[in-house]
Amino acid sequence: MSFLRNKNILILGGSGFVGRSVIKNLLEQGSRLVVITRNENKIKTLKLSGEPGQLDIVSGNIFEEGILEKNIINKFAVINLCGILFENEVNEFEKIHTFLPCYISNFCKKFNISKFVHVSALGVSMSSKSLYSRTKSLGEEKVLKKFQKSIILRPSLIFGNNDNFFRQFVQMSKFSPILPLIGSTTKFQPIFVNDLALSFIKLLQDDNNLHKIYEIGGPKVYTFEQLLLLMLKTLNKRRYLFKLNPKLMMIPGYFLNFLPKPPFTADQMKLLLKDNIVNAGMPGLKELNLKPTALEVVLPKILKYYKT
Repeated sequence: MSFLRNKNILILGGSGFVGRSVIKNLLEQGSRLVVITRNENKIKTLKLSGEPGQLDIVSGNIFEEGILEKNIINKFAVINLCGILFENEVNEFEKIHTFLPCYISNFCKKFNISKFVHVSALGVSMSSKSLYSRTKSLGEEKVLKKFQKSIILRPSLIFGNNDNFFRQFVQMSKFSPILPLIGSTTKFQPIFVNDLALSFIKLLQDDNNLHKIYEIGGPKVYTFEQLLLLMLKTLNKRRYLFKLNPKLMMIPGYFLNFLPKPPFTADQMKLLLKDNIVNAGMPGLKELNLKPTALEVVLPKILKYYKT
């Protein structure tokens, strides 16, 4: 029997790409989940993956008065997956990446939660030129300071069915003979979404990982250019990769910030100036006894619906 069977776990930001995989894996472990989300329709079907009553979806905004306090009571663990890639009138980096984790940490301490797993991002730093990176880093700092039973997860680029990265470029390749290659030499260490989800299970099962930061990356490092070439090879397509300098792309990026859903922003261009790979010496999948899945193994399955 799984250690996590019948454990009550609260998940925030569970309707996203990573959240759905985490929910699915925890349901398989027999955990009893409460998910606070504004996008209930995205995870309704996951109820079929578990037993009746195993997944409780609370429709609402995490910032609503009383909603977190009401749902955190008697929980074994809390998982925070909330994050944004660009700012808008409602959500700002500081609000989502710094204030919210601190806010959750206070409630975890108040209600004596056994574990708080907070998802950050690989390469975040207070010295970064990117506001996304700085607010993520400050959020980590506040979580670790506020709550001793917290764990930070820093994943690299995440891939899987319907991920943001490959989906975007596959769609582009359907109508354009040219694909933009911004920061061609920037390095990534892609991690399969299911491997990332399994890392949550490992962390929740073991008490020896509290107050630590885990960097999660796959078995191989790729440049941005290598990732696109591998995708095109898998799709059996030829496209011209037009190399663009991230520094030059910051200029249009500033203007694109004003769009509701910008294709890219100046802040994202700043992120591409730095490699996104795990640091030697930091705990990761090896310490969790997990073997990462190779991108080459999974990518054909991910892209099979896009082949034309």
